[in-house]
Amino acid sequence: MGIVFRQSVITTIISYCGVAIGYINLLYLYPKFLEPDQIGLMRTIQDAAILFTPFAQFGLAQSILRYYPRLVTTKASSGSFIKLMLLLALVGFSIFFLLFKIFEAPILSYFQTNAQEIIGYSSLVLWLTLILLLMAIFEAYSRSLLKTVVPNLLREIVARLLLAVLVLLYFAGYIDFNQFIISTALAYLLCLTILMLYLWTQGELQLRHNFDHLNKGELPGLIKYSLLSFAGMAGLIIIGKVDSIMVTGLMGLTANAVYTTAFYMATVIEIPKRALMQIAMPLISRAFEKNDMADIRQIYQKTSINQFIVGGLILIGIWANLHNIFALMPKGEIYEAGKYVVMIVGLGKLLDMLFGPSSEIIVLSKYYSFNILLILLLAVSIVMANNLLIPLYGIDGAAIGSALALILFNLLKYIFIYAKLKMQPFTLSTLKVLAIVLVAVGCNCLIPRMDMLLADLILRSSIITLVYGSLIIFSKASPDGNSVFRKVLIYTGITKS
Repeated sequence: MGIVFRQSVITTIISYCGVAIGYINLLYLYPKFLEPDQIGLMRTIQDAAILFTPFAQFGLAQSILRYYPRLVTTKASSGSFIKLMLLLALVGFSIFFLLFKIFEAPILSYFQTNAQEIIGYSSLVLWLTLILLLMAIFEAYSRSLLKTVVPNLLREIVARLLLAVLVLLYFAGYIDFNQFIISTALAYLLCLTILMLYLWTQGELQLRHNFDHLNKGELPGLIKYSLLSFAGMAGLIIIGKVDSIMVTGLMGLTANAVYTTAFYMATVIEIPKRALMQIAMPLISRAFEKNDMADIRQIYQKTSINQFIVGGLILIGIWANLHNIFALMPKGEIYEAGKYVVMIVGLGKLLDMLFGPSSEIIVLSKYYSFNILLILLLAVSIVMANNLLIPLYGIDGAAIGSALALILFNLLKYIFIYAKLKMQPFTLSTLKVLAIVLVAVGCNCLIPRMDMLLADLILRSSIITLVYGSLIIFSKASPDGNSVFRKVLIYTGITKS
């Protein structure tokens, strides 16, 4: 678990730098220089490509993480492995492209009434899908090599900086809006190119090798696992992104701009989870290979409590400062309609983090087919729920559907893992952190609001962080957290080793 915590600290720092840039983009640059329907169009194109990506890759990213330890033993076999994955990815995209063209008319007709602007960018969605597909393949390969810093740097920081530059170029009149939309896809293409160059300079992208270095006996299992994982990952992306697409189709681009802005404000909570999972997943895979259930149980519980601690603090901070955020935001009166979306989705994300790496454990175990079945059932359920809730409650209905899906999904996974593997993520520390969360919420209620927005935001956040952090350290809820705190004190000279 030590390597998980240490490396996740680096990726978490990168991720939160990216979140800071993303917040500047989403809460200032986009609302100031783009109209809500323009933001809605940009987000719909990106979300559609993200939604299509798992259908195009047929579960190959998951197979890379699972089969890399089995198939790669030398540099030559590493080159053969990634070459095979790229060929399979291109085959998968070709199949997806053909199916999309066959059903293109009924797919696009969904947006005809409320968001027909998206129809003219269907080709761009396909190109962006291909770029994101290749990014997913190379990122999974990098994670298998335990090289997570550069992929995270590109996705979380470089891509967002490029989008910020593009918005400023559009505002300055150097490019028109159509060129701006096309350039957003080119920004991701640049990130893909840099990632490929990085792997090549590290000697990990030797595509000249043939397939003789691979164990052919493992390939049928890899293909089978990819197809099964494809169903699971497709369902998971549907759960996470279909609400945005359905808001666009049922309510229009402006409604989607408000919804996706609020949704993004809530997703900052799960950044620690992304960082931890990128390191924890390969280690869980290797633990299963050694049948080391004790190690998996430790990763399960420590990941759960560390995610709960950080996620709880972030959710309280967002909730306490929503009035400041919308007041400081350009056209904040428009986007304030999404305030309940922030809280509903945020609670769902926090509960998802509390349950730890349950999906990863099931996916990498012999019971992976259960996760796939469960995700598919939930994907169908959330589509049905959104069809019912969005017409009744608008964007709040989409948030409710998303949160309920996450809660039900995690409860069923918890029951299954406990029944099959006799492990669960909760400890006495979980109750300690829950109590600390409630104390911090109560503390916020006692802080009077100040007329100066920035001063209120800084003071409120500082008091909550100080109270919350002190109680976490004092309660010793996370040994990893206390260890890092001691190292910080030693490094700064406050205490001696």
